[in-house]
Amino acid sequence: MPDVDLDLDRDLNVETLDLPDGRTLAYATYGREDGTSLVFHHGVPGSCVLGAVLSYTARQRGVRVIAPSRPGYGRSDPHPDGTLETWAADCQYLADELGLESFAVAGFSGGGPPALAVADRFPDRVTAAGIVSAPVPESEGPLASLARFPRLLDIALRCSRLLAQRRGDPFVVDQLTERDLDDVTAQLVGHDFRTGLAGRPSGAVRETRFLAGDWSLPDPEPAIETTAWHGTADSNVPLEPVERVYADRSDVTFRTVENDHLGTLLSVREELVTIAT
Repeated sequence: MPDVDLDLDRDLNVETLDLPDGRTLAYATYGREDGTSLVFHHGVPGSCVLGAVLSYTARQRGVRVIAPSRPGYGRSDPHPDGTLETWAADCQYLADELGLESFAVAGFSGGGPPALAVADRFPDRVTAAGIVSAPVPESEGPLASLARFPRLLDIALRCSRLLAQRRGDPFVVDQLTERDLDDVTAQLVGHDFRTGLAGRPSGAVRETRFLAGDWSLPDPEPAIETTAWHGTADSNVPLEPVERVYADRSDVTFRTVENDHLGTLLSVREELVTIAT
């Protein structure tokens, strides 16, 4: 099975729509245009580009992956006062504009909480939820120590962007996995990171500060089948606090994977895409 079945230069088509408050929301679609729908949430930082890792599997399984860039990432305008609730409203508007009566949601890493927020807010439309390598309130991310200092966090993210530009895709891949990636997947991961931090890294600053603060994990209704996958070797979002939280959530199927942060996403693509079928 190929990891990615598209050429980024030729096949990546980012579209935009105007939200009711005048902001622009960017998104990309992958897989089968006429398939069942899965709204995929990228990590922090990240962008709609990351949805391409699901492209081949989605095409094979008859699934249409819609991957939006959340506010402040890529070509999506920032939302300085954005919350999980305002994101759920943005996602609802995207679904309405695309004519999605129902859809599944998925989230990788820092995209997990926003995906769960959508499921929690719209139980009548969300059919299933899947999160991979996602933090819980007790998690401490790599930039958590800078979260109280937004200017320093902004500088750190800008420096990361410059390093990614100068050192190329291997620099980005090394932050996320020890797994050997094929050239196309490595290019995609690097492009996703650079796109997410293009311009001012306002989205990454806001969401990093949120995840390092006092927040509650969204709790979708039990009727929404929810699955969480997490790597035993995840150094970005360590397993122990995540496993502890989900031990008390009988309505969530929690599965450990012998892999690291990004490696877990790549290894469960089949299962993740299948939640939409």
